[in-house]
Amino acid sequence: MAAPFTFEAVAGGVSGEVSLALDKSGNPSVVFSQRGSGQIVVARRNAGSWTQEVVQSAFTGIDSRPRIGIDSLGNPQIAYRDLSGGDLIHAAKRNGQWSFTHIPTRLTPDHRPGGVGSVDFALHPGREDTESRDVAYFVYVDAATDGIGFAHTGNLGPTPVTVQDDPNDLTLFAGPSATFDPSEGYFVAYVGIFQNGSPQDNISIRATNVVDIVQGEFSQPVVIEGSQFINVRRPTSIVRTFSEGCLAYFDSANKTLKAHVSSFFGPSGIEVVATGINNIVTPSAAVQADQFRVAYADVDAVKLASRSRSGTWTVETVDAVSAGSPSLAYDNAGRTSIAYVAGGELKYVTRAQ
Repeated sequence: MAAPFTFEAVAGGVSGEVSLALDKSGNPSVVFSQRGSGQIVVARRNAGSWTQEVVQSAFTGIDSRPRIGIDSLGNPQIAYRDLSGGDLIHAAKRNGQWSFTHIPTRLTPDHRPGGVGSVDFALHPGREDTESRDVAYFVYVDAATDGIGFAHTGNLGPTPVTVQDDPNDLTLFAGPSATFDPSEGYFVAYVGIFQNGSPQDNISIRATNVVDIVQGEFSQPVVIEGSQFINVRRPTSIVRTFSEGCLAYFDSANKTLKAHVSSFFGPSGIEVVATGINNIVTPSAAVQADQFRVAYADVDAVKLASRSRSGTWTVETVDAVSAGSPSLAYDNAGRTSIAYVAGGELKYVTRAQ
């Protein structure tokens, strides 16, 4: 029998979606926006106690939750969409002080409105490429073109660069997610929306990866699933192990949470994680002991789906409440950590392996 979940109330007056990250010791940090004020706040737990710190007062979270990572020194770094101009902001705390950088994101030289839509990022782990350690790698929707862009904070190569764009503006792109694998490869997933004039657009789930950071080159995008009979409008979630990958996404047309699982040593394909979902779901995928897990929120509960080594998914209820999309993470001991908002309250849930 699995160990029970432990629940903690972190903060009240919280709106929107949250992002969770763990430091090397397994201590959690959660970034969220305060209801009403729109302030970005980071809650951190250390030695059993939670503290809160206001980072910035200008954030807009329409389809774009703030994202957080913890660098090699234990400092938080955050990516978010600025309220005033829609710019991609990179906030980093070093030596007790926050710095804020407007990341260049425009993919075209024309004068159309700039800014970004939804954003994800990951910090370079720097285990092998030590010069790149803690460099932030961003993937985002370019508001001017509706293309997918990539940018970084290092001296590694061109930034920003186009991951994929349609110069004819027939295909729009959305829902990017990104991750590093243990070999420090950078992988990206996103959604393509082809506006074909019919009642239902042609939706495709796509994936690519960096092949040459110096030249700013990505691999040819692979279409994981594409059809007029699916509907994916929320962000994807991608994670990798040494030999496998998991790309989770929610098909609202069929009320189905899906995962494309790829492997270097075996077959790859789309797997059904859960069906009969009556909510708008942004999944959060993570890896526990080389096995894939996906957290999501249905209308009646926060749930956790676990994949066995044989490829079977099982779903359990974490908390029987109506909640926003959760954020899932695992520490080195395999402990489950989930953060989410229910009834305006930020909750943090843990369970030992």
